[in-house]
Amino acid sequence: MSAKSALLKRTQTQHLPAPKAAVSGEIVTVLAPGEARLPHRRSGSAHYREAQLVALLQELTGEDTALDALAFRKSLEARAPASIKALAVDLDCFARFSEKQGGIGLPASETRLVAYVDYCEARRLRPATVSRRLSSLAVAHHLLGIPNRVGAGVVRDALRGLRRRVGVSQRQAGPLRFGEGIGREAVKGFTLSVLLEACSGDVVGLRDAALLSLGYDAGLRVSELAAVEFDRIEPQDDGSGLLQLARSKTDQEGQGAFVWLSPDTMRRVTLWREAASIRSGVLFRRVAVTRTKAREARRERTIGDLAMHALIDRERMAAQPARSATATYKIGEDALTPAAVRLIIKRTALAAADQGLVDLMGANLDQAVKALSTHSLRVGLTQDLFANGEDAGPIAQALRWTSTATALRYGRKLAPSSNAAARMLKGVRK
Repeated sequence: MSAKSALLKRTQTQHLPAPKAAVSGEIVTVLAPGEARLPHRRSGSAHYREAQLVALLQELTGEDTALDALAFRKSLEARAPASIKALAVDLDCFARFSEKQGGIGLPASETRLVAYVDYCEARRLRPATVSRRLSSLAVAHHLLGIPNRVGAGVVRDALRGLRRRVGVSQRQAGPLRFGEGIGREAVKGFTLSVLLEACSGDVVGLRDAALLSLGYDAGLRVSELAAVEFDRIEPQDDGSGLLQLARSKTDQEGQGAFVWLSPDTMRRVTLWREAASIRSGVLFRRVAVTRTKAREARRERTIGDLAMHALIDRERMAAQPARSATATYKIGEDALTPAAVRLIIKRTALAAADQGLVDLMGANLDQAVKALSTHSLRVGLTQDLFANGEDAGPIAQALRWTSTATALRYGRKLAPSSNAAARMLKGVRK
C-alpha cells in the first residue's frame, strides 16, 4: 500500500453524513443525461483556439503571411488544450505590446524582446509568467519557421535581471487539507472535511461532494478531474477504488497511471452517479436547476374584490389550486469546465462560512476564499503527506511529478518539519 493510500485509510470517515432534508413538500424531478437540453454554454473549442492563433500570427507578421495549414495543425495536435490556450493568451499580450511599438511583431528582434520584458515588468507580471510568455514566442517562431532570438544572451539577461529585482517566489493556491487527524497541528480555516460537510444533500450537493473528495484523494489537476470517466473507476473488494488516468500534463502520450481512491470517496461517487443516472462517459457534469415556489390555494375573485377602476381579467380572477414547490435537475452530457470547478470550490467555501463551519469573517474570509483555486486540493494533499512524515520522493511519485522540486515548493512550509534534521532533532531537542 502506498504512503498516500495508507494516510487516507487512517483519516477518511467510514460513514457518510445523513443527507440534508429537502424543502418540505418540494417535488423533485431529475432528468437523466439526454432527457433535457441544457442552456447553451460558450466554450473555447479547439477550432476557436486555432482560428484565434491564426489571426494573432497574421496580425504579428502582416496579413499577407501564409501559414502551412497542415504543419500548423500537426504542431497544435502535439500540444495539450491548456498549452494551446496559454499560447493564445501569451501571443495576445505580445500583440498588444507590438501594436504600441509599431512595425512587424514577428520575427522579434532582441531589442523588441528586451523591451517586452520591461513591458511585462511594468504590468507587474511575475517572472514565471514572463518566462512562459517568452517560451510562447519561441513556439510562435517555430510555427512560422522564422529565425528565433528568444534564447539570445541579452534576452536571458533581461529575464535574470527581472528575477533579481522581483524575486522568483510564486503565489500558491490556498491548500484544502483534509482537516483533523493528519499531523500534530490542528488545521485552521477551510479544509476538505469542512467543505464536504457544507455540501447539500440534493443532486448538486452530491456531485460537488464527490468531486471534492475524489479530487483530494487522487491529487488531480483540474484538467484530469474534469476528464474523469465512470468506466475508468474500478471498485476493489475492500470498498476502495482504482482510477485509471488516460493522460495528464506530464503524460501527453497517454501511457496512463492508476490512482487509489478511498472507500469514502467511492461511496460519494456512487451516490452522485446513481442520483444523476450516469452509466458511462464523463463523471462530473453540468447540472441545470429550475425551481418554482409553493403557492397557496385561492378562491375565485369577484368584482367586489377588485380595486376601483381596476381592469377586469377573468383569467386572473379565477380560482387557483394550491401548488407545491418544485425543483427540476437537468443532468448534462458535457464535462465541467475548469471555471466551473473553481466556482464549485469557492461557492462551497462560502456555504461553509454561512453555516458557521469556519471561524472566518470580513477581510479574513474574503482573503481565504480568494486564495482557493482548482489547485487547492492538490496542494492540500501534498501538505498533508508532508505533515504525515512522508519524503518528497514518494510524494512526487504519488502525485505524478517528474521531479521532487514541485513537491518541495508545494510543501515548503511543512517539508522542514519532516526532513532529516527535523526527524533527528525532535528526539533530542525538546
